[in-house]
Amino acid sequence: MFNITCIIMASGLSKRMGKNKLLLQFKEKEIFKYVLDAVSLSDISQRIVVSSYDEILNYAEGLKNFKIVKNNENSLGQSKSISLGVNNSNICDGFMFLPCDMPFMTHSLINDICSFFYQDTKCITVPRIDKKNSMPTIFPYSLKADLLNISGDVGGREIIRSNPKIIRYIDIKNPLLLQDIDTKEDYIRFKNI
Repeated sequence: MFNITCIIMASGLSKRMGKNKLLLQFKEKEIFKYVLDAVSLSDISQRIVVSSYDEILNYAEGLKNFKIVKNNENSLGQSKSISLGVNNSNICDGFMFLPCDMPFMTHSLINDICSFFYQDTKCITVPRIDKKNSMPTIFPYSLKADLLNISGDVGGREIIRSNPKIIRYIDIKNPLLLQDIDTKEDYIRFKNI
């Protein structure tokens, strides 16, 4: 079991989609369920779902070993979900941030990224495809204060940018695994794969 806190971020406003993308039907279930189900099968010890949406929180409550945290201020952007997740976690080796709009995510990929992080737990682990950064990113526990200082809707990008010496990249060969669904075009294109 990895002593990692996985913070699942499910509070977005889906501005580019025009409606809540996480609740859209995608193949056999809603988009958000793919990520929650993948995390539930993973070897992560602490799982926190931060969401503004009761449908997502209720589903997570029915899964094993999930802590649910209601985000009533999602208009403040990703920083609010990050601080809620970090403040509700126990001491751990690292914080994994996983958006809930990645329906091709698998528990084995989550485990692979965690295993990679454990090669050097002082470093930030960033998955990437063709040198393009993606999620889920793992930040070491030592950066807890930095994570709590984030504001607005930028996520952890600024921390990554200001700590180039402690970044380790894990190259993911299958780009589909890290594909997120942001727009109607994404939804139509990937729904039939």
